[in-house]
Amino acid sequence: MTELETMKRAKMYMDKLAQGIDPISNSVLPEDAALNNVRLARCFFYVSGVLGKVIDNGGVVGGSGELPFSITAEQLSGVLISREPISVSRLAEAINAAVDNPRMKKFSAGIITNWLLQKGYLERQVTPDGKSRRFPTANGAMIGISSEIRQGMNREYEVVLYNTQAQQFVLEHVIEMLRESSQG
Repeated sequence: MTELETMKRAKMYMDKLAQGIDPISNSVLPEDAALNNVRLARCFFYVSGVLGKVIDNGGVVGGSGELPFSITAEQLSGVLISREPISVSRLAEAINAAVDNPRMKKFSAGIITNWLLQKGYLERQVTPDGKSRRFPTANGAMIGISSEIRQGMNREYEVVLYNTQAQQFVLEHVIEMLRESSQG
């Protein structure tokens, strides 16, 4: 029996005891039985609730229970590529949507941009207002990364965009990005 199965059985025992039922024989406990005490019943309900949370967390006790991000080749093949050029954050959202595991950490746009910086597809430049930004290099442009000036509420800004070819390139290297970011 696995630890998770043991937890499920323990929860079932707690549920039955809280309801005044002997979990072994399934018979109703006598009114004067020590296990049929109101305070113990409340305790059994409480322990059952805690066990339920641990079971819902995959058997992980304590901590946030958050799993590191991982993705299979099959999930990667299911990532929806936009026909329109999109930002790196939208691309990361599409990757996360393909995994759809609420217990897992999200795949961040930072992993993509840091990897592209390391590989020479993006570079840091200081803008006229003194801020450091990432822009595509010539190699980045060759794989479909571009930048575009857009008008915001109060100012113009430049956004880096990934066309279908660049999105596909990123998807082909997600596993490598994860491996390198975990070693980093």
